[in-house]
Amino acid sequence: MTKMTRAILVLCVFASSSIAVGQDAATFKQADDSAKIAGYSITKVHRWLGEVALKKIEKDTGLYHPDGRFNYQDAWADCYPFLVWAAWLTDIDALNGPVRGALHAEIKHCPKGFFTNPKNTFGGSEYVKDGLIAIIEVTGKDEWFDRMKAIQDEIWAKPTIDTKYGKIPSKNIEVNGEQIQALTRMYTITGEKKYLQYAERLADYYLLTGNFVPTRLRDHGCEIIGGLGLLLGVESVHNPAKAKEYLPHMKKMFDAILEKGTNPDGIMYNTLGRKSGLSDGWGYNYVGYFCYDMVAPKPIYRQHMTQTLKNLAKPAYKNYKWEGNSIDGWADSVEGGLYIMNRLPVPEALAWADSEVATNIVYAKDPNKLWGTMKLQSNGVRTTIIHALMHTRGLIMRPWRSDLQLGAAQYDKGLAVVVKAGDKKDFTGKLVFDIPRHRIYMGFKKDWPRMNTMPEWFTVEPAQTYTVKNLTDGTSAKHTGKQLHAGLKVTVKAGSELKLTIE
Repeated sequence: MTKMTRAILVLCVFASSSIAVGQDAATFKQADDSAKIAGYSITKVHRWLGEVALKKIEKDTGLYHPDGRFNYQDAWADCYPFLVWAAWLTDIDALNGPVRGALHAEIKHCPKGFFTNPKNTFGGSEYVKDGLIAIIEVTGKDEWFDRMKAIQDEIWAKPTIDTKYGKIPSKNIEVNGEQIQALTRMYTITGEKKYLQYAERLADYYLLTGNFVPTRLRDHGCEIIGGLGLLLGVESVHNPAKAKEYLPHMKKMFDAILEKGTNPDGIMYNTLGRKSGLSDGWGYNYVGYFCYDMVAPKPIYRQHMTQTLKNLAKPAYKNYKWEGNSIDGWADSVEGGLYIMNRLPVPEALAWADSEVATNIVYAKDPNKLWGTMKLQSNGVRTTIIHALMHTRGLIMRPWRSDLQLGAAQYDKGLAVVVKAGDKKDFTGKLVFDIPRHRIYMGFKKDWPRMNTMPEWFTVEPAQTYTVKNLTDGTSAKHTGKQLHAGLKVTVKAGSELKLTIE
């Protein structure tokens, strides 16, 4: 099969995903289709890491300079995290080598107390929310978390802006939305109440006026909507009285956005009350609505969100130019959409996501085309990874090899997995299963929908026992979730496939 033939095949099957079914043959057909999609995408990410991104780490300083410049709001907020994701997914040695080394270099080159200066608050907040949060969502409480905590403590060491609710570090709505998202995570991870109090201070500043409705519904405005939703979820567990206080204010805000900020299909405009230009952040905003529904006495917005996802099948949204010809528009729109599809697996929406990723993000028609490393291109890498792991249901094959295919599909009792190797060499490696990171890493009682995360699809509980059946050789074995997360050893003969079920 030529590279072009394979690319066309991938383009066709990218539109084939749907919710899992219970029949074995159909489930394995779905897993097989997903293996083609994920294999193609992950191989491109692997190539991008080795052929493009790692070369942007300076040999003399160890710093990652994706676009030739060093700054926190772009290079470290929007580019570095997806260098980390790419290495985490495809090359663990690179992750623990030069990629981790870039963090050490950044810390070394940053003056102590840099983020206590108000003029650096924006860059620090961007680095935390878009960069370090995305990293700790997949790595847990590692050195990246230590860096996040250090920056957050500097930002809040000497806030300068007086409000009736206490001092805050900024009046910038983007920064404050980012801070709410970061502070809620800081609280649930550390248990330090000061972080929740800081987040409440910001939320009170906006919500308790009783009239707050953000006007910007796209990039740089979505942060406050998703942030307030996540805080509401955390408050419902840790401070129910506060959650009860916020609920009516948030419903008023959400209803106003639906009334004045969406088109008839439920897709949001860029600006409240201005019916022109659709927001590529529509999905980011809906995570706030989903959190609200998880807290409220009964769901209010779920049916609306379901219908919005169904409406993506309309011709108007096929290859829609959210930001002209920029990959960033497609990458953001699909990413936000996948956050909601993770909870509402509407077939029409899943097919839309497959098609948009194939055509506009992963370049399925051109196997040789790789992304650059500036922030808009890096966002394409991010969404490619999220989408690929939807098709593997969160499974990772280590070490990755360019001729591999990996896909999975869920059914009523568990998971069906397909692994294929190219015809030149046998493959031996580990199949790594995901865990409930929302609880184990982030300290959340529930898997709250949120921005800057890697959605969970199929997870194993470390202490639970699972039966793994190898349908290729007829064997069966039991493993704990902890063992499966550490990696299930698998061997695939050259030119053949391995089929597994996990129950």
